[in-house]
Amino acid sequence: MLNPMYSEHAAEYAAAIRDNSYNAHYERPSLCTLLPELPGKRVIDLGCGPGEYAAYLLSQGATVTAVDSSAEMIALVQQEPGKNINAYVQDLAQGVPDEADQSFDLAVSPLMIHYLEDPTVLFRDVKRILKPAGLFVFSTHHPFVDYQFSPSGNYFLTEKIVDEWGTLGRPVRVEYYRRPLSALMQSLTDAGLCVVELSEGKPDELMQQSDPESYRKLSTAPGFLFLKCRVG
Repeated sequence: MLNPMYSEHAAEYAAAIRDNSYNAHYERPSLCTLLPELPGKRVIDLGCGPGEYAAYLLSQGATVTAVDSSAEMIALVQQEPGKNINAYVQDLAQGVPDEADQSFDLAVSPLMIHYLEDPTVLFRDVKRILKPAGLFVFSTHHPFVDYQFSPSGNYFLTEKIVDEWGTLGRPVRVEYYRRPLSALMQSLTDAGLCVVELSEGKPDELMQQSDPESYRKLSTAPGFLFLKCRVG
């Protein structure tokens, strides 16, 4: 599934998330707290978007491969001067078939899993490409938050959600999937990945000054879910 925000509005989206509340001051710091030491690690960024994580990982001494379903996002990553990042387009619903077995120390996937109707193929490929004891760290929509948008009212179904987000300062249509926590956990288990840490995130203190309303909201209720998994 490719949403317009990540294709025809790619450059605008890249600018919007650089220093906004939910991405820059909630999602990124929350996910980064789950990352291991990065110097010398080989890392794959699944759903890399415009490359915010790829640039960070590279700055911390990792070797980075960045993958996204959007050609426009990959073009933005490749335009970064002086960034030695291997970046390519791949439909992540089909996994990463071009990557070799046991070739990465770490896989990260920021806010991408909810765009896949079924993450099973990707999770199995993550397990395949990780080295023994390799880690998979990802963020996704919190299932209890998404439940309010359920068209059926049945929490236990996996359903497509059609919504409008204001990330770009105006309503933009997006489509994604909501699923129960049990379905997400079962997919990870079936792939041979073991959850070793789970977080519901925490906004950083900068948001308290720049966006006090969102800071209060995210300090008292979750927005995203953050998981660290290890090859089982």
